[in-house]
Amino acid sequence: MSDDLVKRLRNGDTVMANHYMDEAADRIEELEAKLAKAVEAMEVCVNNQPTGLYADHNPFYWTIRTTLAELKGQNQ
Repeated sequence: MSDDLVKRLRNGDTVMANHYMDEAADRIEELEAKLAKAVEAMEVCVNNQPTGLYADHNPFYWTIRTTLAELKGQNQ
């Protein structure tokens, strides 16, 4: 995000407050949708990972699992 919406919101301009809040809400919705897609893609990767020796030695698999758990608020 090239413009600093967070800075504008924190500095608070009461005349523009509603506009900034609407813009922030739109951005939040957009980011939540992108995050949901990323989580879904990660779940596909984890659920379709071959088992056995390959999985145990694949650093990407463990990185994806760990990140996925963090995003879902789970501890592994």
